[in-house]
Amino acid sequence: MMDILVSVGLLAGFFVISNGIEKWIRRVGEKKRVSPERVFYVQKIIQLIAFFAVLLGAGVVFGINYDKFGFIVSSVFAVLGIALFAQWSILSNVTASLIIFFFFPYRVGDKVKIYDDKEILEGKIDEITLFHVLIRREQGDVISYPNSLVFQKAIIIEPKRSKNKDNHDGK
Repeated sequence: MMDILVSVGLLAGFFVISNGIEKWIRRVGEKKRVSPERVFYVQKIIQLIAFFAVLLGAGVVFGINYDKFGFIVSSVFAVLGIALFAQWSILSNVTASLIIFFFFPYRVGDKVKIYDDKEILEGKIDEITLFHVLIRREQGDVISYPNSLVFQKAIIIEPKRSKNKDNHDGK
């Protein structure tokens, strides 16, 4: 019976704290004139963190062994920290490489244009490595472009021409 009361108390506390945080973030957003969409995302992120804190608190109350659980949680936070905050590090390029592998719409052999700050980089993707995307220009030189920058710049894929369009015989 006591476990049920504690569970209900934790849930009620979560909802009270969550609503308080939501209102506080909304006030801060209005004060700083931040867009409502951004305020919404910040609210949801903070609420997610609060939810995990309540889960950890429930685990302490109910006596869950945190030896192995703590290792898993710290590992997840380390990977997220590297992926989200260490933007220029080697490990962020490795993380970006994994994302490129599964979700990147560009493939080896595609002709691309990258709109960088000072120039437009054009060429064909030669290789996507663990740290860089290698792009060969028409002049023959190779650009080594860091994986983490691929997500920060506008990239356009030039459409591939099919053999039927290039063939003027009508075959």
